Amino acid sequence: MERWRDFLIQVDPDIITGYNIINFDFPYIIDRAEALKIASYPRFSKLKNHISKMKATTLTSKALGTRDSKDINMEGRV
Repeated sequence: MERWRDFLIQVDPDIITGYNIINFDFPYIIDRAEALKIASYPRFSKLKNHISKMKATTLTSKALGTRDSKDINMEGRV
């Protein structure tokens, strides 16, 4: 996991894209790092020493019903 994070920092992409990465992949990776007690793991930002944080939100509307979503801040990346 640390090598993948180091690779991400080395490649330094502006855009990270994939199917459901915001609601599944990144939350899973961050939760797994916490379970393994890798404290400095979620540094996906372009800013040095900035720890990415996950925020869960719930949207409720008559048209869509209730939808859970997650947001991960990666300053400098989309």
